[in-house]
Amino acid sequence: MFSRKQSGTTTIISADRVRAMASMDLWTGLLRYELWWIFAAHDIKQRFRRSTLGPIWLTLTMGIMVGALGFVFSQLFKQDMTEFLPYLAVGIIFWGLLTSTISEGCTAFIVGESYIRNVPMPISVHFYRVFARNIIIWAHNMVIYLLVIIVFPPHFSWHMLLFLPGFLLFLINLAWMGLVVGILSTRFRDIPQVVTNLLQVVFFVTPIFWSATILPDRTAFIQFNIFYHLLELVRSPLLGHIPPLQSWAIGITMALAGFPLAIWLYRRAYARIPYWV
Repeated sequence: MFSRKQSGTTTIISADRVRAMASMDLWTGLLRYELWWIFAAHDIKQRFRRSTLGPIWLTLTMGIMVGALGFVFSQLFKQDMTEFLPYLAVGIIFWGLLTSTISEGCTAFIVGESYIRNVPMPISVHFYRVFARNIIIWAHNMVIYLLVIIVFPPHFSWHMLLFLPGFLLFLINLAWMGLVVGILSTRFRDIPQVVTNLLQVVFFVTPIFWSATILPDRTAFIQFNIFYHLLELVRSPLLGHIPPLQSWAIGITMALAGFPLAIWLYRRAYARIPYWV
């Protein structure tokens, strides 16, 4: 319980009131989309300020990496380039969205310290800013996928429409994970280093530049790899396949468990974030 004295009267703010304010902050911040979208676009412009190509470098960098990895690993694993390159392109693009949102989410509130302490705006705007920035970068990178399927067209079918619910589920899980690590990192400054190193390890054990089909027994680090299943929700439809039922089940379970967890944690930490930063 908190008390605040104004004009000879005392205003008491209970813990329940603080938690309600936190929930309202999340909702109000979401509705201020014009604010966090401008912030996100400004971040990207600042990154490439005085650059001739500007944000096009995002697509070029990703395209060069996809092309190089595609050539090397198709030869290494004896894969057909027409199937392997689209598989690799989608995996790398969405893995970039996943890891950058989580890793940058770690510092979402820390970077917004001056705004949080001095500007009256919803604290959650700083998380939405990070989320929107990475969505913009992902949209730039999806140009690579379009170019790849023009050169190496996949098997087009109605299964591709499953990308829409799969992508929505992907974003929901990405949002709560980014918010959770953002809150924890604001309190415990070692968390960003832990997350960065963990994501580097997970990258190599997740079928991104190699296919899960080369391991017919589907070892535990594939069966219970949540990142693999999240990728399958978006990768399989874009390649003309149906995502496995196990991936849908894990994705939905993660969303149902993780989203309430993130809201609960934000409500607990909301009043302390301005002091932690």
